[in-house]
Order: sequence, then C-alpha cells, then structure tokens
Amino acid sequence: MTTVLTSYTVVPDLQHWYYEFLVGKSIVGKDRIPPPTNIPALYMPDNSFIEMLFVDNYCKDSYEYRYIQETNSFCIPRVVFDRMQIYPGSSQYVNLNPLGVNLFSLQPDDFTLLDALLEYRRLTCDSTADLVCGVDSTETFSLLVVDSTNVSFACDATSGICILQASLGSLSTTLSQLIYLYLDLKVNGNFDKYNNEELISNCQLVESCYESYLIDQYYKCMSSKEPVFRDC
Repeated sequence: MTTVLTSYTVVPDLQHWYYEFLVGKSIVGKDRIPPPTNIPALYMPDNSFIEMLFVDNYCKDSYEYRYIQETNSFCIPRVVFDRMQIYPGSSQYVNLNPLGVNLFSLQPDDFTLLDALLEYRRLTCDSTADLVCGVDSTETFSLLVVDSTNVSFACDATSGICILQASLGSLSTTLSQLIYLYLDLKVNGNFDKYNNEELISNCQLVESCYESYLIDQYYKCMSSKEPVFRDC
C-alpha cells in the first residue's frame, strides 16, 4: 500500500514531540498555539528526525525519516484509532521504518542540514553549558557554521572539527533554511538574519512547527542578552 502524506495522516512522533515542546518548554507560543493531542511516549519510534528537531537533549547517533502505513488496527493507539474513525477510509497512521518512504519529501539540502544538526546534538548531549545564544568563545567547540554560497557539511577525522557551509540564499528548501538559522544562532550567536514578520514556513506542516520552535529559541537568545542603553 502506497504511503502518501495527506490531511488525515497521523504522524505519532510529530504529534508527541511537538506537544512536549509546546506544553513543556515553549515560552512564546505556549498560550498562542493549540497543542496537538498527545500520543504517549510508549508508542514513539527510535531515532526520529522529528525528535531530533525538537528535543535539545537528543543523544542518539543517527536519525530516521522514512515511514510506512500501519495496517494493523491493533497497533494503533486507541485514542488515535477512535479519532481516525471520523474519516474512515481516508485516515492513515504511519510508523517510522527504514523500509518506508520519504514521507515529507526531504531533499539533499535537508539531509545536509539534518546531518549538521545531528552533530550539534551529539556535541551538546547532556551538556551543562549554557548554549542559549552562541558558544562561549573561550570553550572548544568542534562545529563551525560558516557563511558560504555553497552548501556542504564535512568532518575532519584528524582534527575532529566539522564545518557547515551554507547561507539562507544558497539553501533550496524551507526546512534546511530553518535549521541553518537555528545552528547559526546556537553556534555563532547570530540572530539578525531572521525576520519573523515574514514567516519562512508558509504553512508547511513540519516546517511551521519547527519555525515556532525557532522563534522560541530566538526569544530565549535575545532575552539572555544584557540590555544596552544609549546616551541621550
């Protein structure tokens, strides 16, 4: 059976991890964005790229992005199955599976930035350092984010340093642009490349959720800065 993302597709890891972010950690959008119905962590797959997007303390060495449709109704959480009966025949529940399809149509630039995000998560896993807005220049951090008209991510086995080269203009997808802004904020402390009066996500599902996460990160970054008072 072909798996295609539709308006009636239930992606459990997207609902769960976005719910956890909105209810547990969000500041800007907590009282402005209605949270999705939560699906218990018991049903969550391992290594979801969606978990990596929203969970700061993602401590895994890989991510998965392919999904298959669940055809056994007994494997669907009851709270979800009952709601799916509102649209019988058109609703579907999907599970993360390496034998599945690229449900969200991720492109090469998306994978490049997801790989860079995975490295950032690996470096900051269980970290006690304050990485709200930029890495302290006095500490050694082996991920560099460099402005470039090219898009690439590579790690040097000898030095252990990884370099992401990209820019907003050089990236071809919305998700890759949002991840780039996040990494540039977290690694370099740059927050002047993003104009949140003109949203990037344009009502795309994962991208819209992730942009709300990004806005929250910008808010925390700017709130952590010391106020500057100009002389009159």
